[in-house]
Amino acid sequence: MALTNYRIDTVLNSIFPSNTYIITDVTKGESLIIDPGLDTIAIHTKIAQLSLNPVGIVATHGHFDHIGSVSDLKDTFQIPYFLHEADLKISKSANFYLKMVRLQHKIVTPIPDMLIKGLEQQVEIGSFSFNCYNFPGHTDGSCLLQFGDIIFSGDLIYKRGLGFNHFPGENKDKLRESIIQIFDLLPGETMMYPGHGEPALLSGIKTENEELSNFLNLNKQTK
Repeated sequence: MALTNYRIDTVLNSIFPSNTYIITDVTKGESLIIDPGLDTIAIHTKIAQLSLNPVGIVATHGHFDHIGSVSDLKDTFQIPYFLHEADLKISKSANFYLKMVRLQHKIVTPIPDMLIKGLEQQVEIGSFSFNCYNFPGHTDGSCLLQFGDIIFSGDLIYKRGLGFNHFPGENKDKLRESIIQIFDLLPGETMMYPGHGEPALLSGIKTENEELSNFLNLNKQTK
């Protein structure tokens, strides 16, 4: 299903580079904020410039660079925040992770209004209805958000490189299994919007991301 009635805008957070996405239903005039990172001013500026009407916030996982602006946005727009239940503990440790990467920055830990549960759940926020798939590895509660033929992958899959940072709670074996499952689940023409870096088609990532292919042992499997 092509999302012809939707527009995606990106904010590149400056304090710690990560992508915040704002997907807008242009027919209904509603927007959903995905992974608001550590650049609250930039996110507010984008919303104001485009005269957007946010109706909710979703985090693909609980790391600080994906939830850093949630509390401010929740309070400003009086909108609900969604997070997978398995990442609630990690999100509460966001300031500890900030110290790990030596950032002199503190955030107000956001409290989810709704916890996403299980391996697959359909989520409805305003005019939006999308599938949320839990794929552990980067974190236990890492989720892939599917809106028709596009996905928001958080730190599960990148166009280049591998989303493994040696943070507490990461598991290489689970991540490898999750990524293989994602490639099996979704067609190659699915467009992926990652937490870091540029968007790309899954087919291109599978054939051109050499580091990821080596991690998945895809080269060995195809010989």
